[in-house]
Amino acid sequence: MRSRSVLPTVIRAALAVAALLLSLTAAPDTAAAPAGPGHGPLVVRPAQGAVRGAAGDDGGRVFQGIPFAAPPTGELRWRPPRPAASWHGVRNATEPAGPCAQLPLTLLPDGGPVLPGDSNRTGSTAEDCLYLNVWTPPRPARGPLPVLVWLHGGGNAYGAGSDYDGAALAARGLVVVTVNYRLGALGFLAHPALSAESADRASGDYGLMDQQAALRWVRHNIGAFGGDRNRVTLGGQSAGSVDTCLHIASPTAKRLFHRAVQQSGSCASEDAAAPLPLAAAEQRGQSFAASMGCADPKSAPACLRRVPATELIRSAPGALPLWTGNTGPRILPVAPRQAWATGRVNTVPTLSGSTHDEYRYFTALYVDLLGGGPLTPPAYAALIRAQYPADAAAVLARYPASAYASPNLAYATVGTDQKFACPARADSRLYSGRTPVYAYEFNDPQAPPFIPAPHTPQGAFHASELAYLFPMDGVPPLTPAQRRLSHTMTGYWARFAATGDPNGPGSAPRWPRYTADRDRIQVLAPDRTAPTGGFAADHQCAYWQPPSRAH
Repeated sequence: MRSRSVLPTVIRAALAVAALLLSLTAAPDTAAAPAGPGHGPLVVRPAQGAVRGAAGDDGGRVFQGIPFAAPPTGELRWRPPRPAASWHGVRNATEPAGPCAQLPLTLLPDGGPVLPGDSNRTGSTAEDCLYLNVWTPPRPARGPLPVLVWLHGGGNAYGAGSDYDGAALAARGLVVVTVNYRLGALGFLAHPALSAESADRASGDYGLMDQQAALRWVRHNIGAFGGDRNRVTLGGQSAGSVDTCLHIASPTAKRLFHRAVQQSGSCASEDAAAPLPLAAAEQRGQSFAASMGCADPKSAPACLRRVPATELIRSAPGALPLWTGNTGPRILPVAPRQAWATGRVNTVPTLSGSTHDEYRYFTALYVDLLGGGPLTPPAYAALIRAQYPADAAAVLARYPASAYASPNLAYATVGTDQKFACPARADSRLYSGRTPVYAYEFNDPQAPPFIPAPHTPQGAFHASELAYLFPMDGVPPLTPAQRRLSHTMTGYWARFAATGDPNGPGSAPRWPRYTADRDRIQVLAPDRTAPTGGFAADHQCAYWQPPSRAH
């Protein structure tokens, strides 16, 4: 009986997973701020005007809430980003700007957020949100430093650059930039009437345009913060990783970045979150517009621009698929798979990977906490039949509930392998034929959890590696062994951003370059970092991506 009552809720929640997958400035101050001991100058002068940052506890500097584009409000809603206005005097850059418009992710039974970032706790109704943040290292540099531009995750519907503290990576010799970009319908809505307004007769991809506007700002201004405009790494996790993958295939991103980091998000493999064709995106946009009371195609743009942001972000997460880019606009003329097939990609060295137990987080959240779980064996089988109708028998044969400690873990393993692990490996195999690739799997079975998980041990869950790269307040502190792993990982990431190769002087274990024939992936685990050749077998990639579907 329980499986019957739980199943419809679980299916609805599972469909909503896609929406989650793929996470203010003060008045100008005319007084210049002196440099603190060991710091660089706290007032710097990018092209728009001077900004005053703050000294970090470790001797570095942080500059927050810097506008990189004009507010996309009013008639600029659903238009490409415009340049930010200049200012006189010294702008205070000691506090982050607010997140882009989004619902709070306070979905836990006690009203708590499901992710640790502040944006997930507060949400936002702000459309004036195109701001970025910059961290610089604590030690003076002899020359321009490599730059990491970070795109947050959250399904392109949640999150903010200010959720990420760049201090730990900056301490390894990087200039770290975290970015806000338009989210949800405000960032990714395509509609025939919006396309008719556009010079290239296309719409959608506004969030991707914002990200490229931030990269152009970095190219023109990062030298003022000590960064090297010719050593820019674009990286992200989850939806931020998918977006990074899209920029690799975008002709308008050419020369805006020189290396890439993809963490738990693919766009080029058959099982990945591929962008929609423009026509399909426009059709879905028409349905969305109708739900907002803007069904008339002639008046749709003006009607949609009158809809308050509070209404736009209230649309049900399951009403549309993952908010992502669509093909057809100039920013993404063809799908990434086609771009790679024809060689029309930005072939940059890439560091990419996934976590060993990605889908356990979503299982704990949508099955246990929100779906009335845990799953029973019959409920697990019914859920697999609902999600894999053509292949359910084969999936259940390969992942029988009896082979796992619980049906929850069986379900989580299916999602991990099909949605994350094997697509990440497929991207590495595809890229490695043209450019250096360094593939990893994060595998700390005791990673600090984000949410309570009474029936699903979290292991190395989706986004668990972020706490090892970006200090987080909302999770339990790292153990000594985990802090050692964090030091190893930030060193790898920093060396990759500097040289395109995570290896270098020091005691970190050597990380072999990925090749499709050797298929060796670096395992990142406490006190046992080493390459493995067993990734594909562990995640049953021969089943999910047989040779007939291989790149």
